Amino acid sequence: AAMAGNLCRCGTYLRIRQGVRRAAALMQGE
Repeated sequence: AAMAGNLCRCGTYLRIRQGVRRAAALMQGE
């Protein structure tokens, strides 16, 4: 949660969120 603020500030938060969603999908076997 503490890192979220910094990521939001640099504008890479959305990019990281997409990566997390993609990784989650891969882990689910999709």
